[in-house]
Amino acid sequence: MPMPTSIQQFQESWDAFRASIGFEEISDTLGLIPHSCGENTMSMSMELAPHLRQADGMFSATALFGAADLTGTFLAMQMTRLGSFPLAVQSNLNFLSNSLVGPVVATARLLRVGRSTIVASVDVADAQGKLLVASTFTYLSKARNVT
Repeated sequence: MPMPTSIQQFQESWDAFRASIGFEEISDTLGLIPHSCGENTMSMSMELAPHLRQADGMFSATALFGAADLTGTFLAMQMTRLGSFPLAVQSNLNFLSNSLVGPVVATARLLRVGRSTIVASVDVADAQGKLLVASTFTYLSKARNVT
C-alpha cells in the first residue's frame, strides 16, 4: 500500500480500509479520523466523546492507547507487503498527562522498517499541544488469514 501524500489520499485509504473490514470494530468506537500525513508520518484525531471518558471526565487510558495503537498500525500497514498485516508484538506506553481539551491528535512516525518488523513511535497530544502519551510499537508483518 503506497504511503498517502495528501490528506485526501489519507482519507480515501482510511475509508477503503474500514470498508474492507465488513464489521464494526474499535476504530468505529474511537471515532478516529485522518488529521495529517507527511513523509513517514501519519496523524489521526479523536474527539473527547462521552463514551471515551474516565470517571473524572478526561480521556480514558484505553481510548488514548487505542488512538496510539490504531494510528501506529495504520502507518505500519503502508509498509507491509500486499496480503500482509502488521501484527503488534510489543508496545511501550508512557501516560504523561491527561486532558479535558479535545480532540487529541495521535502522530505516528516510522523509526525502522525491516524485512519482517516495523517500529513506530506514537505521541498523543491534546488540542493545545500538551503531550499526553509517548509510545513505541513493534509490528511483525504477517500474512493475513483468509477464511
